[in-house]
Amino acid sequence: MAFLGAALTALLIKLDGRVLAGEPLWLKPTKFFISSAIAAATIEWVIRKSGLMSRKLDACRRVIAWGFLIEMVIICAQAARGVRSHFNLSTPVDAGLFTIMGLVITGVVIAIGVAGFIATGAASRWARAERIAVRWGIGVFVAAAFLGNVMVRPTHEQRRQAEAAGRPGVWGSHFVGSMEGATRTWALTGWSRESGDLRVPHFIGMHAIQVLLLLVFLAKRLGVSMDDARAARQMAVIGGLLGGTWLLTLGQAFAGRSLFEPGLFQVGLWVVLSGMAAVLLWMTFGRPGKGVAA
Repeated sequence: MAFLGAALTALLIKLDGRVLAGEPLWLKPTKFFISSAIAAATIEWVIRKSGLMSRKLDACRRVIAWGFLIEMVIICAQAARGVRSHFNLSTPVDAGLFTIMGLVITGVVIAIGVAGFIATGAASRWARAERIAVRWGIGVFVAAAFLGNVMVRPTHEQRRQAEAAGRPGVWGSHFVGSMEGATRTWALTGWSRESGDLRVPHFIGMHAIQVLLLLVFLAKRLGVSMDDARAARQMAVIGGLLGGTWLLTLGQAFAGRSLFEPGLFQVGLWVVLSGMAAVLLWMTFGRPGKGVAA
């Protein structure tokens, strides 16, 4: 259903020429449909592969499904009205809908975290190294998801405008060091090219679990045993390095620097990513019998 919603809203981008906050009106619903579909499909696959069944897991599934549905209904309804779905406190209705979204998505994130850790317990079908990878991915996902609580903090200018008008209109921002509509952005993502953007660490952290699962798949295809203690340690290192990548992009955003702006953060990212590549090569070719010392 979420992918159908993404297809329909993508079509509306072509049919409805309205623009909001510098981007096509229906672009945000499309991106959120895709993101929620990927997140829901990933945690459902993690649960099914575990072979575990429990009331707690079923409860988590219901919270995730209904939560994403409620969020997408609100986002689409606000888009149809031609107003912002996020950071919008212009009217009591807008403020109420934004509050509902915040409460609902908090429940979804908690449910995903609980489901992920239950599904990777010792009794699950997941191999040792796989469990470590999934738990690292879930942990970074939860941390990145709660960045939303940072984004809703008002800027100095928003506080000043609220004091002057007696009521806040827009409350919070993705950007650090610039305002929406006053900075150049990257196509499609909408990330700032001139200042910090909290959506960068938000995106990287939210999709860390897919990256780790892909690396697990590649390692298994190359003959690495996921039940091996050494593979478990190596996967823990990779998980830590991916978490480090998230922290570096978070620091870069808070420092008001764009993703590709040269500086110490950029050097750190290259070092961490190179470390991940080195560990992967070590996992693949550093095993006994592969011609490299173990």
